[in-house]
Amino acid sequence: MNHPLPNTNVQKAVMFFQQAGLSRLLEKLREKYVELGQVGGQVVLEDSTTGERREIASFLGKPPYRDANIRVRLVDVDKALQKSGFACTLTEVLTAFFPDAPLVTRPQQRTAKAMRQANFRMKLFDIATALPDQSRGRLWLLQGMHGQDWLFSRYKNAPLDEQERQLAQVHYIANVLNQLPGTDKPERLALFAQRTSGDPHALDPNRPAGRLLLLALNDGAKETDHHALSTSSDALSSLSPVSPQDRAHELQLYNEVGLLVDTISSNVAVFNLAAAFFPDGSPDTLVQAACGRVLLLPLRQLLEWQRVLPATKASPGKAPTTDIYVFENTQVFEEVIAGSGEHQNMPTLVCTAGWPSMAALKLLDLLLVQSPQTSIHYSGDFDLKGLQIAASLLARYPGHCQPWHFDPDSYSVALQAGGIAARTAELALLQSLPDVFTPLAMLMLERKQWAYQEGIAPLLFADVQGA
Repeated sequence: MNHPLPNTNVQKAVMFFQQAGLSRLLEKLREKYVELGQVGGQVVLEDSTTGERREIASFLGKPPYRDANIRVRLVDVDKALQKSGFACTLTEVLTAFFPDAPLVTRPQQRTAKAMRQANFRMKLFDIATALPDQSRGRLWLLQGMHGQDWLFSRYKNAPLDEQERQLAQVHYIANVLNQLPGTDKPERLALFAQRTSGDPHALDPNRPAGRLLLLALNDGAKETDHHALSTSSDALSSLSPVSPQDRAHELQLYNEVGLLVDTISSNVAVFNLAAAFFPDGSPDTLVQAACGRVLLLPLRQLLEWQRVLPATKASPGKAPTTDIYVFENTQVFEEVIAGSGEHQNMPTLVCTAGWPSMAALKLLDLLLVQSPQTSIHYSGDFDLKGLQIAASLLARYPGHCQPWHFDPDSYSVALQAGGIAARTAELALLQSLPDVFTPLAMLMLERKQWAYQEGIAPLLFADVQGA
């Protein structure tokens, strides 16, 4: 790095301090000057050497120091520099002696920081006020939970280049909010991003702009029961995948403003649906033709249906039932179907293949809307994830979903087929589950083992057959 050359007197002073071995003193003087913002106060040079004490005393015209810890006033050094042959100031010497460390005082730093913050705040406000009155982008910035106040709080102390990046992103999202297609003329998210930015991935949910868009959509959502998306420190920059619950909420936000996302990769396996109908009331022949086959339904297909009916199970001497049995594991799901023989009088079976996808949740939503008396019975693994899935379904469908063989007796049966040791940290999380799981959780904490749905396949099969 090139630095402007100081004048000859300052150069001589710098050379003097270097040759006299007083670099340590100048470091102390610089720290005090930066702290106070002026030539004032004093420093303590601890454990000074004989040479340091001799040179300082000589330079300041003071008697020799006896104590190894000596006190030096900044004004004394400044006066000595001006009265000596150097004829320069302490500030000039400190600037020249530390060329790679600009002499910016604390008060100057605070002033610059305040100005940078005020400038950032004004630019956020300028973006908002440049937008049309009552526009979605303007309302978000001025009133949204993650609008200008939140953005200011988050980035007010960021470096200038980072603030400029954020302002460009905020400007883009504010304008994007005013170009949303709406549900009458929906547009695919990637094509919308391409049209508005030139980058089809700009609004992907794992991109900063995509995360900010979701936060803005959440702020403006009309329904009051939407939960707030994460506002943790990595809310806008983390590239880690969101949880399935958050993903379901994201898709709902997109749908409400006419943005279409991938509806192919999300799917669900279902067996023995009674019927499905399009918005015009016509039945989908796909369901009618399925007979005893398992349907692997993508979310795209489910979004085309307006009504879905579960199978009605008729038993001699009993009222018809429309219970739905939901499996976590694919092979248990297949085993129950394979052993059922006659399919005409089977209930509807659904397999989530792990955590319920958006397609699985959409299917269950449709089934319950059309058949409000229907009960969902969910069975999964006897591990933390299996119970968390069960808890999430109970919370999503209160009064309509119940645990299926999530009890101490079934757990004991599953352990007979073998289990694996559970980590202490995961076992501790069992205590955060709803009270309905307490008896099972207590036994699992005692046994310290996970068990799996495969171990209770005969119990599940018997329930489906006898439903």
